[in-house]
Amino acid sequence: MKVTLSALDTSESSFTPLVVIELAQDVKEETKEWLKNRIIAKKKDGGAQLLFRPLLNKYEQETLENQNLYLVGASKIRMLLGAEAVGLVKECNDNTMRAFTYRTRQNFKGFD
Repeated sequence: MKVTLSALDTSESSFTPLVVIELAQDVKEETKEWLKNRIIAKKKDGGAQLLFRPLLNKYEQETLENQNLYLVGASKIRMLLGAEAVGLVKECNDNTMRAFTYRTRQNFKGFD
């Protein structure tokens, strides 16, 4: 059975950022919205199906003075499926190195 990403994979409120995007100060709101939608849209709709949020202050209560800084990340399942898609190799429980697959992830070291 093929594993696919669900709508829940783009709704995590807390994630480890992989990329910080800084937009020009004079960028239009419609451009910001278009970019956000392309990043979070499902793959079947032409999006990257990643996580996206504005950079917040250290108390995570409000955005920083610069309203054009955004964090982009991925859910755990998205990262694991990405590792499979690019053919990453990982050490198995039997100490051999094999191409990682999400379906057999329990056979690899580090998965409980």
